[in-house]
Amino acid sequence: MAVYSDQGVPASFSVPTGAVIPFGCMEFALERSKSIENFRSLVEQIETAKLEGGELDRLCNELQELITSLRPAKDIVESLGKIFPGDARLIVRSSANVEDLAGMSAAGLYESIPNVSPSNSTIFGHAVSRVWASLYTRRAVLSRRAAGVPQKEAAMAVLVQEMLSPDSSFVLHTLSPSDNDQKSVEAEIAPGLGETLASGTRGTPWRLSSGKFDGQVRTLAFANFSEELVVRGTGPADGEVIHLTVDYSKKPLTVDPVFRQQLGQRLGAVGFFLERKFGCPQDIEGCVVGKDIYIVQTRPQPL
Repeated sequence: MAVYSDQGVPASFSVPTGAVIPFGCMEFALERSKSIENFRSLVEQIETAKLEGGELDRLCNELQELITSLRPAKDIVESLGKIFPGDARLIVRSSANVEDLAGMSAAGLYESIPNVSPSNSTIFGHAVSRVWASLYTRRAVLSRRAAGVPQKEAAMAVLVQEMLSPDSSFVLHTLSPSDNDQKSVEAEIAPGLGETLASGTRGTPWRLSSGKFDGQVRTLAFANFSEELVVRGTGPADGEVIHLTVDYSKKPLTVDPVFRQQLGQRLGAVGFFLERKFGCPQDIEGCVVGKDIYIVQTRPQPL
């Protein structure tokens, strides 16, 4: 069934094929490697480890080294091979239970590894373990401390999705993060892959505000990132991306006000639809591939 905004703008979107390596798989891998007791001891120590003298850094490094030595169980990789074709390019995304809490958005806090394939079990397994290990970076540990979240309560699932080659990627906030305006959807858009936004790359995204009820689109900022991240369809699925210099004279979001207006309205319609669907303001990640909008993740927006 087609869904449209009150202004007749389609709120349609696609979702990439995906699967989840659920919570508990990292702990199972630790038990399999007989490392679970060492892991629990290190987690207990980082709860009170001091920043002075490098104690916290040392413990975080030990935890990450331990976890990156793990690999997901063979049956997990085999199951993913049945979901995705052998030549599929995938992105391995973090999905922690300690994201988007009150006072702790955790945006960009954990790893996502693009451009891997289950057909190469070594690279794929290492990508999964890197996502698991990102739960214990210094920044992640300190963020949980600041939010009053015990370190032992943190857990990581892994979202495995079809790798897209987007023209641009976006984050939508259905409640304005700047002034809590409930009548508009704000979009932050970057050229290429979404890791530019998630990783806090230096630069400014395109920022658009789209009225939920009148469809009016305002341009709040133009993008000025110097590079965009892309994945070549013919290169190896090795967990790496290509950095290209952005030519904004060829970006319709910069040079074509009609395109900017239409995309802003479409993103606003999608954001408002998802907000109503889930019953609360949403923090939405997605991308634009040609004329299609893809949503890769939506979750309650921290208030």
